[in-house]
Formats: sequence, structure tokens, C-alpha cells
Amino acid sequence: MFIILREVMNFMKRIVIFLTLLLLFSSQSYGFDAAVRWSADIDSPLTSSITIHDGTLFLGDKSGTLHALSTDTGAELWAYNAGSSIIGTPLIVSNEVIYAHSDGELSVLDIYDGSVIWRSIPVDGSGSRLDDGAAYGGGLIFTAGNDGRLTAVSDDTGEEVWTYQARQGLRSAPEYGEGLVMLGEYDGLFSMIDAQTGERLNGGGAGGAVNTPAVRDGKVYFSAWDGVIQSIQIKDVIPLWSVNVKDPVTTSPAITEGIIAVGTARGFVFALNEADGKTLWQYGTNGGSVTAKPVVADGAVFACSGDGTVHVIDAGTGKELYKFTAGQGIGTNPAYSGGVLYFGGEKGIIYALQ
Repeated sequence: MFIILREVMNFMKRIVIFLTLLLLFSSQSYGFDAAVRWSADIDSPLTSSITIHDGTLFLGDKSGTLHALSTDTGAELWAYNAGSSIIGTPLIVSNEVIYAHSDGELSVLDIYDGSVIWRSIPVDGSGSRLDDGAAYGGGLIFTAGNDGRLTAVSDDTGEEVWTYQARQGLRSAPEYGEGLVMLGEYDGLFSMIDAQTGERLNGGGAGGAVNTPAVRDGKVYFSAWDGVIQSIQIKDVIPLWSVNVKDPVTTSPAITEGIIAVGTARGFVFALNEADGKTLWQYGTNGGSVTAKPVVADGAVFACSGDGTVHVIDAGTGKELYKFTAGQGIGTNPAYSGGVLYFGGEKGIIYALQ
């Protein structure tokens, strides 16, 4: 009798421990409840993605102002205006923030006070206009212009080191990885270019414009407007898998926790298995094209739709967890850190959700 009772008590203890661990896991994954921590008005539409570094948000607007905001309160720490719309994602390299402007200018500022380190200013319209931002690697900054030129400049001086001429205009930012510049072209060509010389080494293609590639663990992933997403092992250029989600993919792949998430022109979010590309789930935002790259973090996928709704989705099942309506179109990439999602939109309101 006592043995049976002891076994029952041990069994009950195991059940309690299991439920406790389950609760802890759930609270870690789904502690986010889409509550506004703070909001801030930057007085101009947000045109860049958001970068987080050392308690500071870096983001740019249509007026050409780069803002440094406190992640805790949204208070502006400093701001610098260079007069042309800021695009792409600000890059943090050592104590510098590097970012691109739509007129082809590059600006490099001190991350602590916004003082100018150098600027490359196009003269008499001679610069290549940019539709997306810059990439960094190996002491060089890379930009892809809508005249088809991929340009590498020194991060110390801004002086041009080499250029590569694509077949058509370039609309997506390049990506750096494994000593290579990964470039998606508007006509569907994907290229791997030597970062030090500008020589095209290898590549592939798709049936539509290729978005900014993503590099992770010796592999490159790229998506295209024909609905195709591909994975390639960079060493020896070995194709790993290719899938078609049958909807134009409008974002770069977001890769975290073994999941690849992309947004599409018809307002869907697809989650794929990183290992083999198999579709795990798809989620309809019912809010127009998804052009902001999703975020995968803490067991959830955060997706911002064109109608200004933030969707928080269970990363494992594709089930909707929360929605938040911002009242402004969201077209640039959000950022996530410490259980908080930071994003902004066309009205210039920046939100911190937790």
C-alpha cells in the first residue's frame, strides 16, 4: 500500500514538474502580448529598416534624417540630416553607423554622438541612384545601383575600389558572406562575386527579380518574384533545395531557429524548414503585400503587413497569437530584441511592442 502511494506521489510530482516546465517554456515563447511599451513621432515617414545596437535604435526617414532613439523610452539621443531619403538597413561596424541614401550617397557617423566621419556625395547627378541599402564586409561597403552597378568602396575613406556591371538595374541590396558579395538582379540572375576584386565567380537564377539574399552557416538562401526560394551551399556551389510557394516573394528570407520565413505579394507569410525547404505552414494577413522582412524569435514569427497590422504567429503551428493595428502602412523591416518588437511606418510613428 505504501509503495503504491509513494509511486502515485512520485508520478504526481513528475506531472507538476512537467506542467511547470511547459508553463515556463510557454511564457518564454509567448510572453509577448502586443502591448505598447512606447511610441515616438519622428515627423517624417520611416524609409529605412531598423537596427538595434547597445540600447539604441538606428533608423532613417524620408527627409534624410538618421535618428538614434533609446530602446527603453523612444527618446531621441541624437539626429543627423543629410538631405536625401535614407534606405535599406543601417549597418553598425565598430563605433560607426553606415547607411545609404536614395541619391547614391553613403554616410558614416559616430554611433555615440552622430558626428560625421565621412560622406560620399554624388556630384552633378553622376552617382548611381539606390533603391535599397548597403552591405559591409572585409573593410568594404557595397551598394547596388539602379544603373546596374555594384560598387565597392573603402570603409575608411569612401573611395571606390571596384565596380561590377550587371545586365540590368539593381533593385535589392547585396549581402556579404564567406568573402563573397551575394547579388540578386532584377532579371532573375543570382551572382556570387569576389568581394575583393569584383569578379563574378558563380551564380544561378530564378524566373523573376531576386530579393536580397541571406547567408547563414556556409549557405546562401535567396527568394524571387516568381515564387521560388532556393538554398545553395556556398563551398563548391552545391544546390541543396528549391521550392516554389506559387506567390511572388517580396521579402528577403528571415532565418532563425531552423525556420525560414518570407512574405509575399498577396499578403501571405510562408514558413519553411531550413534543412529541406518543406512548407511548415502559411498564414494569410489579409492586408496587402508583405514587403517588410518577417522576424523569427522566441518561438514566434512577427510579420508586418502593408495595411499597418502587426501579426504575431506561432512559429511551430502558424496559428495567430496576436494582432496589433498601427494605423500606418509598414514597408520596412522591423527589429526585435529582449522581448520587444520595434517598427515604424509611413506616418513616422515608431512603436515598441512587448
